Amino acid sequence: RQKARVRWLKEGDNNSNYFHRLINHRRRQNAIQGLFINGVWVHDPSSVKNAALHYFKSRFAEENTSRPTLDGVQFPSLPQREKESLVARFSEVEIKSAVWDCGGDKSPGPDGLNFNFIKLFWETLKPDFIRFMDEFY
Repeated sequence: RQKARVRWLKEGDNNSNYFHRLINHRRRQNAIQGLFINGVWVHDPSSVKNAALHYFKSRFAEENTSRPTLDGVQFPSLPQREKESLVARFSEVEIKSAVWDCGGDKSPGPDGLNFNFIKLFWETLKPDFIRFMDEFY
């Protein structure tokens, strides 16, 4: 096993006889030789392809379901002021409030800095947070 690993490291990525034998072996190993369809093994490639195609078409076909019509139904909607607030930029107060509402020992992301750190250095980090939130607009 160790020798095979050393050989792979030496010759594996090169365009060599070893590389082609390895690829052909994997190709044969991963190929579908046949399918068991309705109690019978089928080995013919076109029959296997057709059976696979039929299976997945039936699995992912859209079901014909009748949906009720909603003509004339009135749905509640937001007042204009509330609609505008949904697309408005975040204010500095909202951003700070969101940070302060998070638990201090919770990490906001892969940087590993927890919210206690952010709260402690808020005045320094505030411009970056505001700029980050402004990038959404």
